[in-house]
Amino acid sequence: MFASLCKQQGWHISLGIILLTIWLWPEESTSKYSSSDPFVELSSVDVVTVQNTRIAQDIAVTGTIAPVRQTILNARVLGEVKQVFIREGQSVKAGQVLVVQDDRDLVARLQQAEASLLTAKAELALAQQNLDRIKPLQQQNYASSNDLANAERQVDIRHAQVKSAEVSVIQAKQQLADMAVRAPYAGTVSERLVDAGQSVAPNTPLLKLVDLSQVELVAQVAATEVAAIKVGQVIYFTADGYADQTFAGRITRINPVAKAGSRRVDVYALVNNQKGLLRGGLFAKGYVRDDQAQQGVAVPFSAVQERQGQKVVHVIRDNRLVAQSVSVGRRDEAKSLALVTGLQAGERVLLLPPLPQNEGRIVRFKDGR
Repeated sequence: MFASLCKQQGWHISLGIILLTIWLWPEESTSKYSSSDPFVELSSVDVVTVQNTRIAQDIAVTGTIAPVRQTILNARVLGEVKQVFIREGQSVKAGQVLVVQDDRDLVARLQQAEASLLTAKAELALAQQNLDRIKPLQQQNYASSNDLANAERQVDIRHAQVKSAEVSVIQAKQQLADMAVRAPYAGTVSERLVDAGQSVAPNTPLLKLVDLSQVELVAQVAATEVAAIKVGQVIYFTADGYADQTFAGRITRINPVAKAGSRRVDVYALVNNQKGLLRGGLFAKGYVRDDQAQQGVAVPFSAVQERQGQKVVHVIRDNRLVAQSVSVGRRDEAKSLALVTGLQAGERVLLLPPLPQNEGRIVRFKDGR
């Protein structure tokens, strides 16, 4: 009986040991990584899934805005400035009077020229009457051939005097008209150089006038890239004060000579500026897009990090943050994308480089992605 009891108790003891062993045996984790492994917590907005993209070649340019039409208005006659009707920044219409000079001397000169013309015409009439009187007398031998020749010569002289007086009147009228300086076209005054009361000589600068309806971007292109630039291509650019707005201008001409110091070539693009936003002298920065596009995996500019002379992006692979070396190719300045080699389409890339201690760590997403 004792033996039988021992057998029963032994069976119960063995069963208890087995159950205790199972209960105490370390539970195998269903996760690949231990909860004690270091991790980095990200949000879905911190990463981007890279895709195959077509990117055309963007050639970077910098330059300056310049008005297509700009004129320095000069005085045409000697005299005192009587009145200036316009100041810097004011718009003017074509033909509008901007400056007038004191015209009293020229008015008197015109009156004198007109009086001289009347006198010359009267003397011509008398000379013609004398010639008309001598002609029949000479035919009847009552006047000599010399008398006729002298009368004809006097008519010719009086004709010349009338012509000279007429020219003097025309010149006086033109000078009088030149006392009023008018705008040759609609535009804006950029600089006022004289004030009322100043005495000016011919060719003295009075005002500077610009037409901003069309401006020109004078852009500089590296000599190594100018071969890809052609007349008719479009330059996309931003300008000082308008960083959030993109303007466009079409290339109309290319300078055949590179600048000696910078080895850069000037390229000229015509820009429609009907709204008048662009001003002369503004600095501009932009690019010319080549028609030859290339395709590949593209990443945002912000994802690329320079490290010891190499370009690196950070990729999530096997749920860990990994640094991947890449080679950067063509860039799309408008979309802030660059083609790279070393990545596969569909991989997830960090938009910004992480802290160095986070490389190699497990990635967890706040939003459960």
